[in-house]
Amino acid sequence: MTERASSTPLVFAHYMLIMQPKDGDYTNDINLAKAAGIDAFAVNYGGWNVDWTQHEAQLEKFYRTAEQMSFQLFLSIDTTSVKDPNMIIHLSNTYSSNSPAQLKINGKIMLSSFQTDPPAWNWQTDVIDKINTPVLLLPGTLSDDAVALFSNNTPGAGPFTWIHPAASPEKEHSTDMAMASQRDSSTAGKLWMAGIAPWFFTHLPHDNKNWAQAQDDAIFIDRWISLLTLKPDFIEIVTWNDWSESSYIGPPTDDSSASEVYWAEVDHGVFRELSKVFIKAFKGGRESVIVDEDGEEGVYMFYRRQPALALGSADPLPLPSDAASLKDEVFVVSMLSAPADITLQSGDAAPVSWTAPAGMQKTSHAWGYGAQLLQARRGDKVIADKKGPEILRQLEKYDGNVVAV
Repeated sequence: MTERASSTPLVFAHYMLIMQPKDGDYTNDINLAKAAGIDAFAVNYGGWNVDWTQHEAQLEKFYRTAEQMSFQLFLSIDTTSVKDPNMIIHLSNTYSSNSPAQLKINGKIMLSSFQTDPPAWNWQTDVIDKINTPVLLLPGTLSDDAVALFSNNTPGAGPFTWIHPAASPEKEHSTDMAMASQRDSSTAGKLWMAGIAPWFFTHLPHDNKNWAQAQDDAIFIDRWISLLTLKPDFIEIVTWNDWSESSYIGPPTDDSSASEVYWAEVDHGVFRELSKVFIKAFKGGRESVIVDEDGEEGVYMFYRRQPALALGSADPLPLPSDAASLKDEVFVVSMLSAPADITLQSGDAAPVSWTAPAGMQKTSHAWGYGAQLLQARRGDKVIADKKGPEILRQLEKYDGNVVAV
């Protein structure tokens, strides 16, 4: 039996170990992930200016905490900073092979990676053959060459396909369809782990990182809907806590020293709420969501706090790349067990009202400057009554992160 034939749909979240929670306590993150239906954290090992001794101590504590909380982890090696395959062997033999918190698939320890280019080592001969327990390797890739990724010549049990923020929604969907087609037709019997992100934006002068993303509102909801149909073997949410790139679904940063990522104080908890419903559908093999009235109903709005093309009044950087792809609109997503009446008052724009159907619906509306108000009712029942931060004509520094209310 192939790995694909015997796999169970699971959902993970990419956890940046270098971005530590308050007091190095992983308890809250694990509890929130469990509540969302996430099966494991893919622990990104590596990063910039890493103290490797401290980094391993953090990993050891993470595994120990996960053991105590009956949660699972697996390593995702950041090959942009990890350059020695012996480090991977050591970590795998020390933690992955011995911890009850290690995720195993069909008796094999899960191992993955984030990589922009293939590493210098041979995954099979330099790493897997030297780990003392069977390994299921799903290396990360930015490639869109589905034929090559699902061939017998590509290392591992299948690819972990990352997001392409600069690609259009149509291009990303086409790439996903190609991955699903090759996965299903390939004689190699390989697995496919698909990445999904809530958002991407960064504006860092010292790292020369200054980009938005070309998929705008389609990056999360539309991709979830697509993946329910294409049915990857696993889905990895990228990320749990990469505040610097605005892709987090975990709690926002509370680190006062992280003032350079000023945009990451916005709460993205709504993405966890939505993920919970999508995850249930994915694990159930459904191609659409079914919303239970008890605990799953909700109406949400998403927007940025400034126009896409309004550079900050005291900004040292130019507009981020792909800013022109962002729409100055408020996106409303409803998850309903039965129809409900919704009203959006976007700042100084005229209010708009409509009746949303049962299930999931996403609508878009031209925004107005000022506070954002959203209400949803079904008869006398109030489903949502929300007020979001104001949309302003210009900020001191450009903020392309998404508000999720």
